Parts: sequence; C-alpha cells; structure tokens
Amino acid sequence: MPPIRICNECEQLLTISANALRRHAADMHNAISLVQTDITEEQVDKYKIRLIASFNDGQSAWNAYCSHLRTHGILP
Repeated sequence: MPPIRICNECEQLLTISANALRRHAADMHNAISLVQTDITEEQVDKYKIRLIASFNDGQSAWNAYCSHLRTHGILP
C-alpha cells in the first residue's frame, strides 16, 4: 500500500475549513437563541444574510479542502 501523501497545504486547508464551519456553527447557535426572543423582522433578515454567508464560506472552504485531498488520492 502506498503511503498517504500529506503536505502543509493539507493542514492549512483543514484549519481554514474547520474555522469557517465553527464560525457558521456559532452564527447558527446565536440565531437559534435569538429566535427564542422577541426580535424584529429586520433582525431576522439580517441574520439570514449572515447565516447564508457563513454557510457559503464554510462550504467553499470544505470543498477546497476536499478537492486538495483528491489531488493526493486520499478522496475519490
């Protein structure tokens, strides 16, 4: 079995994606807490924008990480 090739970029991309997903999780937890309070429709709209942006950042970072792992043959 050939060795698994891992490089510095693997670690960097993993860190970037993990941090982006943590930011999205924090945004989502905050949104869940806010929904249980009396917030305005404007506040809801602002949070939706924030959640969509943090989700897209997380997904983009994760996709970059997965794509990089494919170059090493770690993922199909």
